[in-house]
Amino acid sequence: MPAAETQSPRLELDDLPELIERFHVPGASIAVWQDGVLSEAAVGVANMNTGVEATTDTLFQIGSITKLYTTALVLQLVDEGLLTLDEPIRKWLPDFKVGDAETSAKVTLRHLLTHTSGIDGDYFIDAGRGEDRIEKFVSALGELPNLSPLGHMFAYCNVGFVIAGRVIEKVTGLPWDKAMRTRIVKNIGTPAFSTLPEQAMRHRTAIGHLGTPGKGLMVSPIAYLAQSNAPAGSMPMAPARDVVAFGRTMMDEGLAPNGHRLMSAESAALYRREHRVCPPGGSLDGIGLGAFLWNWGGDGYDVFGHDGSTIGQAAFLRIHPKSGTIVVLLTNGGDGKGLAQILLTRIFMSTAGVAPPAKPSLVDTDEQLGPYVGTYGKTSETAHVKLKEGSLYVTIQPSANYGVIGSGGEIELQSVGEGRFVGTNPGMSQSVNFNFLEADGDGKPRYLYSGVRSFTRVDD
Repeated sequence: MPAAETQSPRLELDDLPELIERFHVPGASIAVWQDGVLSEAAVGVANMNTGVEATTDTLFQIGSITKLYTTALVLQLVDEGLLTLDEPIRKWLPDFKVGDAETSAKVTLRHLLTHTSGIDGDYFIDAGRGEDRIEKFVSALGELPNLSPLGHMFAYCNVGFVIAGRVIEKVTGLPWDKAMRTRIVKNIGTPAFSTLPEQAMRHRTAIGHLGTPGKGLMVSPIAYLAQSNAPAGSMPMAPARDVVAFGRTMMDEGLAPNGHRLMSAESAALYRREHRVCPPGGSLDGIGLGAFLWNWGGDGYDVFGHDGSTIGQAAFLRIHPKSGTIVVLLTNGGDGKGLAQILLTRIFMSTAGVAPPAKPSLVDTDEQLGPYVGTYGKTSETAHVKLKEGSLYVTIQPSANYGVIGSGGEIELQSVGEGRFVGTNPGMSQSVNFNFLEADGDGKPRYLYSGVRSFTRVDD
């Protein structure tokens, strides 16, 4: 099936059908902004059961790209003098409580939006579909532990953005999704952007697909993650062009394509200002306010954006301000990261002369591997690291609430430097980092950092 394109002579996407077959992606939609021109293409199917074609109008789940939108709501309220980034959130949520007393009392919106709260971030419960669902979710966090002390390190935290969503609700007097539609979606002119299934069903929508790429995929038995996690990205859907419009707003200092000022230039700059350096070799190099930061050109952070992952769907947003290039890729299963690596490299090399890093080089190591062996945990998953025949292996065991999007397979780890390893999940082309951090006097690390997430050692 040929790719459906509009205004894309420079993108060289004639091989997109072959690429999605190579990476076992059922359907994909891509939109690129460059030189004042929006180029779009789509290929494959939105749903393998129905065979409905994926088009440039198709809504895909954007996952955690939503975090940039939630951050925009916070920044609007900061501009209006209704919120501050550095006061404890108990100013607006006086009964807020998690398992750690210091975090409960001192955590700020800046901690939450930069993933430095230390709170165990992958806590997924379904608090229903009522307008009080986010309030109920936050009220259920009273015993949720920290993985690390407040402000100690970057560790990806979905929960933090749900908490931020509740702060937004308290200040605006609106449910998060209504605040999003009235303050963000309407003002940037992207009416297809949907925060609820009943909105999305008016459009052509993509469903996620699960399974091992190359061994067969099937439509996900669960269409959406819980609505109570929506501020972190469980629910929103959009066509790729709508996400480009939001990316243009961030790139253009808070000014939307339709001329509406969404936030001040000072607030928009916080997206791409480094708040914390991240461990090397991971999915990002640094963290801004809500945004991932990358150094592709070797001279500081030159690219920002976010990734998104839901049940069987993966989304990618990259913004290169110097060249004015924005790329949004939306996929609904298979090896979306492998497809993204090819397309992002091709497009950004053409438009900006930069590209995402290739796979890291493996190195021979004579370091002692024994101290890395152990069990590392968080609420959603447990990582079991073993030593077999001179090599490390890790098995990620998902909890009951996380099993639908977990793998559980054993992965061999290969060294890329002292304390740093990579491994590849079955059916995937892109390796994942495994960094062992903060060794004690016996050389045993306190943390295992993989992808963007942190596990805390739970054995002695």
